[in-house]
Amino acid sequence: MCPAGTPSKNLLWTELSGATGTHTKGNVFSRMLTIVEAQQRTEEFLTGQMLQALQTVDYQVPSFDSEPQSLDLATAARATVEIRHVRGASDASYIVGAFGDELLMQLQLNVRRLVVVYRVPGVGALDATSLAVHLDRWRIGAEHAGWQFGWRDAPITDQTGRRYVETYCYAFAASDFLENELEQLYWRTDIVQMTRYYMLEAARCGVRLSPRHAGFPV
Repeated sequence: MCPAGTPSKNLLWTELSGATGTHTKGNVFSRMLTIVEAQQRTEEFLTGQMLQALQTVDYQVPSFDSEPQSLDLATAARATVEIRHVRGASDASYIVGAFGDELLMQLQLNVRRLVVVYRVPGVGALDATSLAVHLDRWRIGAEHAGWQFGWRDAPITDQTGRRYVETYCYAFAASDFLENELEQLYWRTDIVQMTRYYMLEAARCGVRLSPRHAGFPV
């Protein structure tokens, strides 16, 4: 049973435990998270945590032929990341450079709903159907982590006939995602791993990902 009174529209109730997304043990609620606080935490996740995390899509692994050395992930990271974001918006776009290629991706965060969109230049015979076949093994692995998928051809609105092939990845985090550091760590890490193996599997199948290489506007 919720506390007496109706919270104002500019406040979000957050539960002490977001495991069920409904009620916590004893129906005890934490203080209210304001809309401004929620927007600030969304901003920090998109432009802070994810910007840093995506740099580890590719990282240096010490060789067994060399002497053991202490190397932290931030130092070993070697992917490049460019970001475009409008302050206050619930999404950001990134170009991740790794493994000799570049991947254009968008991440949307709506309080607890996560959407990742990978955009690949639709060059030659590559379309949504063929890309889904190429990346089927990758899809199976990502589904185990809780993602659902969609594929579509998306014409660019510049009247050139060019198009992107888009992979949509959907997931719901816990209801207290914006306050739960372990939840943020889980999904942040999983987005990095999903992006890493998307790029590696595409390379294995001979699919070029870079929009710049294909002459697409970014």
